[in-house]
Amino acid sequence: MTVAQEPAGDPGLQTLKRPETCSVCGKRFHVRVPRAMLDSAPAYPFCHVILHGDPIHAHMVYVDKHGTIRGGQSSTSIQIDRTSATFQQLVAWWSMPDETA
Repeated sequence: MTVAQEPAGDPGLQTLKRPETCSVCGKRFHVRVPRAMLDSAPAYPFCHVILHGDPIHAHMVYVDKHGTIRGGQSSTSIQIDRTSATFQQLVAWWSMPDETA
C-alpha cells in the first residue's frame, strides 16, 4: 500500500509514503493530504499544493485515488487572494502539525 497512517492526534490527514523534493529550493516534504480528499476527490489524480519558502513558492503533486503520487512540479509563480477568508484559512492550516515532524 502506498499510504502511511498518520500518527494519532491528526485524524484528518494521511501522510503519503514517498517524500517529494521541491525543484526550486531542494526541500524534501512528507506529503500530507486530507483523508476526505483521498476518499472523494472530484477527479483523480488531484493536485495537492505545498506553499513554502522565502520567497514563497509552491510544490504541486498529483495524487491518485490510492494515495500514490503520480507526478509533481514546482513553481515560483503564485498568486494569493488577499481576502479575510483566505487569511483565516491560511491561519487554520498554519496551526496544523509540521509536515516534517
